[in-house]
Amino acid sequence: MPKSHMPKSLRKESNSKQPTEKQYLKRRTVEAGIKLAEDAHATVWRLYNDVFGFWRICRKKPCRRNRRCCTGEPARCLMVGLTSVPPAERPKAQKDVIAGGPRRIPPKNHMEYLVRRQPLHALTGWPGAAPGKS
Repeated sequence: MPKSHMPKSLRKESNSKQPTEKQYLKRRTVEAGIKLAEDAHATVWRLYNDVFGFWRICRKKPCRRNRRCCTGEPARCLMVGLTSVPPAERPKAQKDVIAGGPRRIPPKNHMEYLVRRQPLHALTGWPGAAPGKS
């Protein structure tokens, strides 16, 4: 049977086309790693804000309306509100954050999984948590 009369699914492609070089980039760049870490920290800060209920005292309307941290500055809200939290409540809050907060959200990636398990003092010491950074 001539090649032109064969069904398209049975035709063998000619080797005239050279396969393109495949780009296997299995490691992320430094910038991508930093962004991944910053996003994970911001998510965990939001979870702590939700666990402590800081949305009740937040000045932003979206936070009060949605009854969760919705702002672009979760670290600032955490730093301001953390002064009113007794140290005895912090270990229970860490267990709640590891479990995913009040809504039991699973971690998006392994970086967030690791950041959730860091002690609270390590999270507040992260460079993005500095009060001067917006």
